[in-house]
Amino acid sequence: MSDQVMERDDGAHVIEASTPLQVVTERAAPTMVLTEARIGPPGAPGEIGPAGGTAFARVSDGALSALRIVWEDGAGVVRMLDYRDAEHINLLAGLTLTAAAAAGPVTVQRAGPVDDDAWSWVAGRVWLGADGIPTQTPPADGYDVLIGYAVSPTRLYLDIQDHINLE
Repeated sequence: MSDQVMERDDGAHVIEASTPLQVVTERAAPTMVLTEARIGPPGAPGEIGPAGGTAFARVSDGALSALRIVWEDGAGVVRMLDYRDAEHINLLAGLTLTAAAAAGPVTVQRAGPVDDDAWSWVAGRVWLGADGIPTQTPPADGYDVLIGYAVSPTRLYLDIQDHINLE
């Protein structure tokens, strides 16, 4: 029996073989990728982002403590926010996770859990207080800004709400 070549309706050719065909494929040559060795010091660290939260890097305008509520200007510079600061209350950025001894980089978190062993919260709401310090005492004047709630003595869950003018 001999091989027969037939043409299909779509123009393809089909071979009917009397003996099994052996298919030979070609393998591509292996590829080698070369990388350059790093020359010079490593770059600046990337943004810190805790699981479940939103954190970002900014620059402080001077010395700034960690765990303070800050506002951000149009240039990305953060400054401490007070609950009585009518001019900047709409610019609330979040809570600092890191401190700066002078003007320099700080990490700010906007939402999600923040832990600190120095805290001693009672489960419940937390507001913006004087000098950017989170407090569990709601303000009687200025602006009522609920920044989140404590879920344990050492954990604050940031969930910043719109401010309410108390004056």
